[in-house]
Amino acid sequence: MLVAIAPFATAQTTLTNTPTGAIASNAHPDLPDSPGALFSSSSNSTDATSNAADPNDAPSSDQTPAASTPKHAAHLQMVVHPGEIADPMTVHDKVVGGIKDSVSLFSALGWIFSAGYEQATNGSPNYGTNSTAFGKRFGAAVARGVSEGIFSESLFAPLFHQDPRYYVMGPGHPFFKRLVYAGTRTIITRNDNGHLAPNFSLIAGNAAGSALTIVYYPSINTTGTQVAETIGTSLGGSAVGYVVNEFIIDALVDLHLKKKQPQP
Repeated sequence: MLVAIAPFATAQTTLTNTPTGAIASNAHPDLPDSPGALFSSSSNSTDATSNAADPNDAPSSDQTPAASTPKHAAHLQMVVHPGEIADPMTVHDKVVGGIKDSVSLFSALGWIFSAGYEQATNGSPNYGTNSTAFGKRFGAAVARGVSEGIFSESLFAPLFHQDPRYYVMGPGHPFFKRLVYAGTRTIITRNDNGHLAPNFSLIAGNAAGSALTIVYYPSINTTGTQVAETIGTSLGGSAVGYVVNEFIIDALVDLHLKKKQPQP
């Protein structure tokens, strides 16, 4: 079964646009997992001491214009774009964010797509192909998507101290490079300190949500082999979600549904 596409769309800590001259000394613009993004220090971060910027490197007030907060659509608030600074997430941010993510617009679209695809192919969960079967598949997609999102972001992201947000590489890079980058975020992420790490929170969350399907899937789809396949399709669905996050703004601009944002 194709997992619901839920590209981590939740509430997050404040994002601000900052000019190049105002980059803090603790910024990590070279992080492979956040190309073009700046990782700022935060007085609210539990790691504030190690991340604190040197006051001597701070720009003077006349060099830094007032910061503005981008107005992201609700289903894109967990996406950090090039040039934006994302403060470290607290445990509360992740718990609340994971819950909100489970009912985001992208999540709902993913449920519909997943149920429709499996209805057309009569795939797992095997409810048949009539109208009743579609309703059952949709309900199963909702249960699976919600559980995987909450497990990944609200439970395992805090436990593993990992940042569940997606950092857009952006149009300044080749298409294929961006595609590979987005698809591999299912297995590569960064910890709260900005260091690269295996994406334990997403993998564990998808595994836990897939294991939970034995409660509501048909018995034919609850064997060990079937659960393993469900985990695989969950990770595949997450990869698709990351690709959507990477290119959605470009697509909206190309369709003239959104104005092109100036590059920092």
